[in-house]
Amino acid sequence: MGTYTVFDHTADVGLEVRGTSFEDLLSTAARATFDQVLEDRPKEVDATQEVRVRPGSAFAGDRSELFVEWLQELLFRFETQRLVPMEYEFLEVGPREVSADVGFGRFDPDRHRTRLEVKAVTYHNLEVRQDADGWYARFILDI
Repeated sequence: MGTYTVFDHTADVGLEVRGTSFEDLLSTAARATFDQVLEDRPKEVDATQEVRVRPGSAFAGDRSELFVEWLQELLFRFETQRLVPMEYEFLEVGPREVSADVGFGRFDPDRHRTRLEVKAVTYHNLEVRQDADGWYARFILDI
């Protein structure tokens, strides 16, 4: 699994993430994001759901857009279904689409504590790129 660091950003949370592959980058970014949301996580997978993101034609082939939509979809499922992503089996990862079977744990407010409420993944200073070490992303969470 990849690595991440948190950087200071006025009133928000910034993250820098590295992964050996784009799939690793996506799963590490999800872990980093939910590490900001939760103090503790569910211990086991409760449900598996397919997560698919496919940006509109104006953004086709844009890895940055795929990256943001991936994280936004996971945050949406947390807010609406109280699901915490824990495991990933990527089915399709290309420049136009990402789909994965995601194993989710169920968030229980009586047992799990939150840290921050993340409203969105922003496009401000967003960077997603491949380099000699694999994949890198720098992004800001609106809290």
